Amino acid sequence: MIHIDTASVSNVTSSFGSYGPQPCVTKLNGNPFQCQVILGNRHRRLRSVALKNAQIPIGFFNIRAPYNAIIIDNITNTVLPGNYSITNLLNAINSLITISIGEFAVDSLTNSITFTSGSGVPMLSVSQPRLLYFLGFTDLQQGVSITATYSYIVNWDTYLNIWIENLGQSSLEPAQITYKVPLSVGSAGVQQYAESATHVQKIEVTDRGVRLDRLNIEIQDRFGNLLNNNGIDWSFTLEIEADT
Repeated sequence: MIHIDTASVSNVTSSFGSYGPQPCVTKLNGNPFQCQVILGNRHRRLRSVALKNAQIPIGFFNIRAPYNAIIIDNITNTVLPGNYSITNLLNAINSLITISIGEFAVDSLTNSITFTSGSGVPMLSVSQPRLLYFLGFTDLQQGVSITATYSYIVNWDTYLNIWIENLGQSSLEPAQITYKVPLSVGSAGVQQYAESATHVQKIEVTDRGVRLDRLNIEIQDRFGNLLNNNGIDWSFTLEIEADT
């Protein structure tokens, strides 16, 4: 078993010897969701690597780049990243575009959004995934009053991808997913993942020449974009099966 906590400040002696002690965990730009973990031992002739459990505090924003831009009549406005309810989000958008452009409002009975023009007959440019897409609009909707085609969603993160670049992906599909962690909590919660409560997630290693002495890790959202957990650390346990 290998137990990793990105809050660790300990050093390990390099498996190459001459480099001396190195930090066990190195975070790129201080982001625990993009880090390199140096292992205390080099594992040879790997057979498999399985995710046994994970404890992931949710510190990333539900409204964030690159999804926080809206385009009306080819003019782009960008909402500041943050954690928003639908009410706070629409207030932020309306303050940004001003009444002269128009106003967004929500129908609480149907969970649909309506955009009412302040002047002219505006056109909405909607690409997937972008903010207007999550608000339910479709590309090139136009009119004095535009009702979204679909219901809105502001918490669209249904799972996290743990991508360990030097282990690879867990299926034959091209997506950069080593392990997948379903999300059942929101901002400021802690997502608990346990293999025994869900299903086995195991990478089978067929190349017996692989030597594992570090983990190059990213946590990405469902669309494959790196998440920033705003400095909040996380932990996990791997089970390594190897001949040595």
